[in-house]
Amino acid sequence: MNSWLKPIKTTLALNNGFVLITIIATKGSTPCSNGDKIVYTANEAAFGSIGGGNLEFKALSFAQEMLDQRSNSSQLIKYPLGATLGQCCGGYVKVLFESFTEDNSELSKNDSWVEQVSTLYKKCEDFILITVVDNNPKKQHRAQKCIYTNNNFYASLNDKKLSNFVEKSASNLMLSAQGPTIVEFEDKSELKTQIYLEKAFSSEVLPVVVFGAGHISRALMPILINLPVKLYWIDDRQEQFDKYAGDTSQINIICDDFLTGMADLPNEVYCLVISYSHQIDFEICEKIILQNNFSYLGMIGSSIKGRKFRDRFAQKNYSKNVIDKFTCPIGEKQKFLKSPTSIAITIAMDLVNFIENKKQSESL
Repeated sequence: MNSWLKPIKTTLALNNGFVLITIIATKGSTPCSNGDKIVYTANEAAFGSIGGGNLEFKALSFAQEMLDQRSNSSQLIKYPLGATLGQCCGGYVKVLFESFTEDNSELSKNDSWVEQVSTLYKKCEDFILITVVDNNPKKQHRAQKCIYTNNNFYASLNDKKLSNFVEKSASNLMLSAQGPTIVEFEDKSELKTQIYLEKAFSSEVLPVVVFGAGHISRALMPILINLPVKLYWIDDRQEQFDKYAGDTSQINIICDDFLTGMADLPNEVYCLVISYSHQIDFEICEKIILQNNFSYLGMIGSSIKGRKFRDRFAQKNYSKNVIDKFTCPIGEKQKFLKSPTSIAITIAMDLVNFIENKKQSESL
């Protein structure tokens, strides 16, 4: 969830400029969602995507123009997704461009918005990141960042009325189920200031645990770390973790007995069981079913394996409603593409489809 911060901090350490591109509004059919980001630096997108295609090409081209100007500024641009962009989606997106190309040393200080956001993510504290875009034609367009938490409001806005308005808007968003939003503040001279508020709710990030660190799980991790989830990875073999060459900064690795390692997992966890032993698989699933505080329980294997496990659970008189939440097999069996990566992709798709369907049903 906070992976966009890493390339920013790397860029700052190298004393390079960057442009932060954020989707702040969408309407109709669009290839992206509010809050999607790109960190653009040194002629390349160091992180993220806003849906690809000509939209992204145009956005990156404009980001390069901002880098070439070598002055900190911000721009709001509305892109209709029609013939002018060579796209037929039919909607539009509003994109916020923020360039940080000069005197970025302030962003590396402990009280900068970058470091404050990084700290809040590490503490798993809910907050709202606020971007205030001053549209005064007499001034260079420049965005200001504020941060709102349940306990504090970090802002350095000179206009008291604007500051109060921003704080109240952030407070309202914190209490609502609404996603990223834009509000407008109008001063005495009828100048409008646009304010973009973006939730970062660690408490709403879905917990996902993967049991097993074999070849399929190691192929699965680079996919899962790019989803808005909090990852736990459990295995009792350190050497299997050592074989993973990917980024582990966003993974809670637990090298312990599988059942012992489950002790500190959060409630409503999404479970993927991919261990090296059928007996261990059964013990893991049995404990999860007994605790019955999970959102998803999927296990790799065959249909026969799944049926035998369900029969064993039924013989122990476990609740049928809970047993029915158990899914095996996960992932779609392929005839030709049987590599760990191919299997991992289908497992990830099963999880994504389950979460998407659950979210859609909850929103009705």
